[in-house]
Amino acid sequence: MKEIIYSIEEFKAKIDPAKPLHHSATRKRMDPHGIFHSIIFRIYGIDKNAGHIVIFETQTPTTAAELKEQHIEYQRLVEQYAKPLGSTEGAWQP
Repeated sequence: MKEIIYSIEEFKAKIDPAKPLHHSATRKRMDPHGIFHSIIFRIYGIDKNAGHIVIFETQTPTTAAELKEQHIEYQRLVEQYAKPLGSTEGAWQP
């Protein structure tokens, strides 16, 4: 089972602190013309009680014209959410 959580505080309360965390991000096209995108940032962990996968997810709207800014936004998300938890780096898939 996987559980997706949209609150970082709820995610931190559910994860097993003895298990490693991993984060990654991808860009998803939100319209058929490829103009509007969303950066989907996720941190993966293990639930401390049930042992299933717990995922923290946040999405940032962006456009195709903001390609350079998308990588900057990814780095901001890493600094804000992943680094304080000691998460290992995954792939940034633009």
